[in-house]
Amino acid sequence: MVRGSSPRGPTIIYKEINILKFIYIIIILLINTFTNGANTEVLILDKLDQPGKTTQGQSWTFFTDGVMGGISKGYVEIKIINKIPCYRMSGNVTTENNGGFIQIRSLINPNIKISDYEGIYIKVYGNDKTYYLHLRTQFTLVPWQYYSFSFNASDKWTEIKAPFSKFKKSNFYQPKNILNQTIKSIGLVAGFDDYQADICLAEIGFY
Repeated sequence: MVRGSSPRGPTIIYKEINILKFIYIIIILLINTFTNGANTEVLILDKLDQPGKTTQGQSWTFFTDGVMGGISKGYVEIKIINKIPCYRMSGNVTTENNGGFIQIRSLINPNIKISDYEGIYIKVYGNDKTYYLHLRTQFTLVPWQYYSFSFNASDKWTEIKAPFSKFKKSNFYQPKNILNQTIKSIGLVAGFDDYQADICLAEIGFY
C-alpha cells in the first residue's frame, strides 16, 4: 500500500458513481412519465386536398344561432386568399334574441384521444377579431357544453397553436380536465359579441 493512501477511497468513488447512476435513472423516468402517450407526429385533419371533406372523410357543416332562436347570419365558401385555398366564413354576428354565433363544424370519426397530442394547430387569415375553437367530447352531452380556446385572427396568414391545457369548459358541471377525454367534433366559431365575422381557414390538425 502506498504510504498515506486510504483503503476506503475506491469504495467512496463507487458510491458516488452509484448515486449519479441513480439520479440519471430518476431523470429518465420523469421524462418518460411526462411524455408518455404524446404523439410526435402531426395529424393533418384538413388542408383542402378534398375541399369540404376532412382527411377522415367527414363533411364540414355550417350553422348559426338560428337553431337556438338567434338572428346571426352568415355563410361559408371555398376561396383562394393570397394563393392559398381556404374555407372563408363570414357574416353578421349578433347577440340579439339570445343568439351570438356562426360556426363551421366537423365530426371527428374515429374519435381522437386528447392524450395522444399536445393540441390543435390552425392556419388562418382574418380581420383582427376574436374567434374560437370548440371541442366536443364524450362528456359534452347537450349543445351548450363544449371546451373553448380563443384567439385573434390577424389580417395575414398565421399559424396558431391551441394547447389542450388552455381549453376552458363552457359549463360548470363538465369535467375540468380535458386530457383524459376523446374528441367527437371540432368547430371554428365566430361569436359571443356583435361584429362582422370574416375568417379563412387553410389548414387544421393535431400536433
